Amino acid sequence: MSGEQPEVVEYERADEAVRDGVGEEDNPIPLWFNVGFYGLMVFGVLYILFYLLTDWSSLGEYEVQVAAAEAQSRAVRAALPTSNPYTGNAAAIEEGREVFATICMACHKADGSGMVGPSLVDPYWKYGGSDAERFQSVAEGRPGGMPPWLAQLGTEKIWKALAYASTLQRSAEPGVGSPEYVAPTAGAAPTP
Repeated sequence: MSGEQPEVVEYERADEAVRDGVGEEDNPIPLWFNVGFYGLMVFGVLYILFYLLTDWSSLGEYEVQVAAAEAQSRAVRAALPTSNPYTGNAAAIEEGREVFATICMACHKADGSGMVGPSLVDPYWKYGGSDAERFQSVAEGRPGGMPPWLAQLGTEKIWKALAYASTLQRSAEPGVGSPEYVAPTAGAAPTP
């Protein structure tokens, strides 16, 4: 035992209160803590009074921002053409074919007859078949799977893709997405 260090023991001091063998110093609370604590209490009271005595609320701010966004959206929609500016433009239709092949064909098939997405060549249009309504469907998306493409493509590419889609061979038969559409059964011969 001769190489071991002795156990360090805290000795009691006469001016110190000791409870359960633990010494406690009586240091004052720092000034910065007291200033922060009381300042926070004053701020809280003023904030509550401001909140109660004015019309301010986060809900009110939200409603103002939503109204501003809707007004901006209406202004943007009003500035958009209501008919496709590229209808009949061969160069634009060719660019639209490239966009259609890159983006749209995965869901609507190359011939537009529909696969995951609805048919673009039958007479049924769930959200309307006018140029403006079709543009809105592509630009803003639709519930059930159609994502919004305006941010990725921009207005010109959307109009060009729609101009190309208008050139696809039309069908009088109800297609994918139509309420009258009947999916072919597995193993059945495809109808020409």
